[in-house]
Amino acid sequence: MALTRAKLRELRTLGQKKARIEQGKFLIEGLRMLQEAVESDAAIIEVVHTEAFGEDQAGKSLLHKLGTKTRNIVKVTARELGAISDTEHAQGIVAVARQRLFTVESVLQGTNGTSVIVALDAVSDPGNLGSMIRTCDWFGVHGILLGRNSVELHNPKVVRATMGGLFHLSVVEDVDLLLAVSKAKALGYRVYVTDAGGETHFDRVQYAQRALIIFGNEAWGVSDQLKQLADERVAIRRYGAAESLNVGVACGIVLSSLHRLFE
Repeated sequence: MALTRAKLRELRTLGQKKARIEQGKFLIEGLRMLQEAVESDAAIIEVVHTEAFGEDQAGKSLLHKLGTKTRNIVKVTARELGAISDTEHAQGIVAVARQRLFTVESVLQGTNGTSVIVALDAVSDPGNLGSMIRTCDWFGVHGILLGRNSVELHNPKVVRATMGGLFHLSVVEDVDLLLAVSKAKALGYRVYVTDAGGETHFDRVQYAQRALIIFGNEAWGVSDQLKQLADERVAIRRYGAAESLNVGVACGIVLSSLHRLFE
């Protein structure tokens, strides 16, 4: 089955935020990302790939697995794939997936035992958001609340930077974090805010069984309103001359102390 011009135009529109929101779909590119997606509960709607990709052994294996998710698998030319792909050097395969939708309530109530939720207050850089999702996935976080004014979750750069973490975690977009924190507290969560002037060094935090950890914007950190709602302010002490830490790096450092809670 050939790719029609109409279908090509439709797939190309998913490179735009407006179309992704209206259709509730997004693009997944590349062998590794689709290997992660096919092993998850991601809803794959359709797949396009080049002939060369389908002839490669790893490509054949992936296409076989994708065949259990969808029958809409189409071979396209390298030029057609390049028109769809967001990357400079397309990897030979692009899939359309349905966005997974969660609510603040479902994330906060998702587990009866230990529950660690991360909230991100206006994180604006796609690479930072993607790497933070990946880091949360590594350290066993149960869900993410993405505050308003943050970069779009299904931005192609974000999706790639998650390295598959997007398919493993429940992430809620466009969250009113002030309201979400109030709901979390009502459910017994203790709220931790990352703050350079915080009173507790990250490796001395004794996390509660239900913990909500908030990271802030790259330039100005967590908002003052959220800081006022915190039960504890967590700091990473500076020993050198650097003015600040990248928020993605800070996320990894702080979450590394979760081992006390899980071990």
